[in-house]
This record gives sequence, C-alpha cells and structure tokens, in this order.
Amino acid sequence: MISYPTKERMTMTDYASIDYSDLEARYSSTETYIEKLSKGKLRSLIVNGPPGVGKTHSVEEYLQKYACGNYSIITGQMTPLSLYGHLYKNKTAGRVLVLDDIDSVFNKLEGVNILKAAMDTKLVRNISWESSTHLLGALGAPGTFSFSGGVILISNVGFDTTDKKIGGRLDALKDRSFSITISDRTNESLFKQVCFMVMKRDLLKDFNFSDFQKKELLEYMEENLASMYTVSLRVALKLAMLIQDDPLEWKSLANDGLVKS
Repeated sequence: MISYPTKERMTMTDYASIDYSDLEARYSSTETYIEKLSKGKLRSLIVNGPPGVGKTHSVEEYLQKYACGNYSIITGQMTPLSLYGHLYKNKTAGRVLVLDDIDSVFNKLEGVNILKAAMDTKLVRNISWESSTHLLGALGAPGTFSFSGGVILISNVGFDTTDKKIGGRLDALKDRSFSITISDRTNESLFKQVCFMVMKRDLLKDFNFSDFQKKELLEYMEENLASMYTVSLRVALKLAMLIQDDPLEWKSLANDGLVKS
C-alpha cells in the first residue's frame, strides 16, 4: 500500500505529499530517452505497462517538447503491410514513429520481423517487403528501403496476454531496443500511478478542479480499489466527468457504474 506522510490517516489524505520519487525517476528516464531519440542519438524505445497508466499521455507530452512536430502517432489495428508503409513515410533521420497499442502486429511474424529490422542496432537498417504486391504501389513504397528514423513502441503486451509466443516476440524487440516498464499490475501500484498523474502531472487540468475535489476523487478510488472493474487513469477521468456534471450525486452514480455490485 501507499506510504502516507503521517502514521494515522487524515480525514482526507494529502495525496500531494505521498513519496513519488520512484515514479518521478521513471518518468524522468522516459523523458531523457525520448529527448535523445528526438535528436537522433537513439533509435528505438519500448514503453511497456498495463493499460491506463499514462504511457501515451507522457510520450506525446515529451515529443511535443523535443521532436518539433517531426513525429507521427499510429494507434490500433494494423497489418504488417500498413506498418511497412508508415515506416517508409517516417524513414528519414529526425522523424519519430510512435506505434501505440498495435499488439495485433505481434500475431503476424511478418510484422514482428519488420519491427525487428526497424528497431535494430545495426548501423544501416534495411527494411524489405519480400512478397510482391500491387499494394506497395498504392502505398508509394518500394520493395526495400533504408530506415533512419526512430521508433517508439507503446505496448500492453506482457500485462494483457498469457500467450507466451506473443510475449516472446516482444522480448525479441526488447533485445534490440531500450525498454522502460511504467508500472506493475497491482491495484496499489496502479492507484499510486493515478495519484501521481492527478496531483503531480495535472491530469485533470481541463476540469479546473480544486485541490479538495481532486483529493475527494482519489479518496473515493482508494476506498473502492478492491471492487472497481479496473484501476486506471480512465477511471479517474470518468469520475471527474461525474463530479463536474453532478457534484452532489456523483458518488451514487459511480457506485452504480464503476464499482462491482
């Protein structure tokens, strides 16, 4: 469990005073890696962790700071051929391609092999599409090209899958890349991550909440950790929506819609 700043729990916990030094260090390392990647000093990075811990939010924040708009973020379902096309479009030095939650690629050996080539440590990274297809012309891509850009892979693999084959494919990519794990999967660790993002990274800034409202939201989550369907930043955002829309009855609504009966 989280270590509170006093031995006895206060009427409302001072979540801002929790020791977040471990998370601060982890996010600081992630920022440094992305800064170096944006400057072309590194080639690839894997940001791994369970869903809803702020992986995408943080990566995009750091890219906005360092990459000067020279990045693309691709999310969701992807075929190996579309992956090949996106890599071609971002092949030049200084470009960064972010592949967010494209775990479908791990099901196809061709997709894994393309990622291995793009994220390799070789001085020259050549990527090829071995089978001839008219679709390459539609993508405007040749059958082979030299890739000089950077790749950031944001993945839940290792946390959401029990498929050893898919997990092993991620391990093959980790062997070629730098890899940071944002959080483990325990409810306590996930909740601390939420507290950190709310109190230190201003996740709820668009809601213009007072400190009291933020603490009330977090206290509700902590009290219901064992019975929530999931513990994630998305839950915090859904609670924030309820608080903003119905400040008096939000807890009753949350009990019905976010907590197991």
